[in-house]
Amino acid sequence: MESLGRVTELIFGAVRAPEEVLEGASPAQLARLEERLGRKLPEELGALLTICNGGALGPGGIYGQRPDNTYLDLPSVLELFPEWAALGWLPVAGDGCGNYWVLLGDGRVGFVDTMSHSGALDRVSDPDLFSFVERILVDDQVAK
Repeated sequence: MESLGRVTELIFGAVRAPEEVLEGASPAQLARLEERLGRKLPEELGALLTICNGGALGPGGIYGQRPDNTYLDLPSVLELFPEWAALGWLPVAGDGCGNYWVLLGDGRVGFVDTMSHSGALDRVSDPDLFSFVERILVDDQVAK
């Protein structure tokens, strides 16, 4: 999983607040997340969460099993948009402006512009989750 190695490097090298501690999810936390979502996690998302269980990274944060921080808690974000659950989408990150990237059922990542229509994809942005995380973290470094 060369992509996972690259994503790991980017996550731990990302610009973040000094108090932001990045931790991976434990097997128990992943099981609790699946319980809260009422579904099994896609393999790639589970792998990502073992590296970074949600954090203030990228333009608007990466989501995880974070009931301590609803801003970064995947199930809390999903509750805002019940139509996403019906479509099989899982929110994975925000853009910092109220829009979201969602993991689609086929493994691609799509962008939802909630100002236009919260229940429709604006576009498919990336072919897979690791490519998406790599892109937003590289873009965030370039923007700084």
